[in-house]
Amino acid sequence: MNSMEISNYLEKIRYGRKISQESFVDGVCSLRQYQRYRSGECEITYEKIDHFARKLGIPTKKLMNEFEREMQNQSEMLDRLYNAVVNKDITQVNELKSSLDKETIFDEERKMYHKHALIMNDLYSGKLSKEEAISKTQGLVNYPTILKQNYFTDVEILILSFLMSIVGKDEQTKLLKKLTQLYDNKESIMSGGGNHATFLILMRLAQISGIHKDYPKVIRFCDLGIQRGILFKQYYLMDYFFYYKALAHFKLEEFAAHEEALFRCYNVLHMEGNKKKIDKFTSLIESDFKIVYDMFILRYLKKSIV
Repeated sequence: MNSMEISNYLEKIRYGRKISQESFVDGVCSLRQYQRYRSGECEITYEKIDHFARKLGIPTKKLMNEFEREMQNQSEMLDRLYNAVVNKDITQVNELKSSLDKETIFDEERKMYHKHALIMNDLYSGKLSKEEAISKTQGLVNYPTILKQNYFTDVEILILSFLMSIVGKDEQTKLLKKLTQLYDNKESIMSGGGNHATFLILMRLAQISGIHKDYPKVIRFCDLGIQRGILFKQYYLMDYFFYYKALAHFKLEEFAAHEEALFRCYNVLHMEGNKKKIDKFTSLIESDFKIVYDMFILRYLKKSIV
């Protein structure tokens, strides 16, 4: 349990129940100590939480259950906001921004994640220039000092992967090398592994590796994404992983593997059934490889049967 998170949740409920801070902390701790709990300077004990719950008139167990539920809901909303920004879904972005404006973002990592999504959205919507977005993103993660760390959260790596996609070639090379090293040493990454951030990071690493013409690395990152998707029963960005694999194998003249990746990309697209995405990838693939995608799939199946 994060002291800052639970303390800020208590503050939210206190405010909602119209109890003054002075009355809330009276007999429990000093106002200065309460502010220390909220800033994360020191840990709040369960005994103190129990006292505060009584002040709120809510059973401690119920309060903690509601806290966990709200934390989960908030994480899901932040993920949806980020994905809406990535997909440039303006309507959903505006709806989620409005909802999150009314919420308390409880911990520093969630605040960072939220700010990053808004910076990215401002870049995509033209409110920020690329140079401004780079500057704001660097400030958000204390770049380049952050690169001296030995351990990174998945949110930090997600932000660095975004930065990698918009900086100049020299900085891009430096970031690609650093992030690749982190995936070589998996213990350096603090991550649940199955969340959407992990898949986005791997997709960006595959994409930038392709720009740098390091095709074996493209395949490696795509395979990592595919393996994680299978492990966690998620198909998020699986179409991109197979598409990038197909491109890399084609460049390496590994045509059997290239055809298999195109076939699997087709399966993922049609399993999801999103017409917009099917049209998008069909157009890309037909332009890249000078094929009619549906006819290619028919020929591939006939060849497989024979």
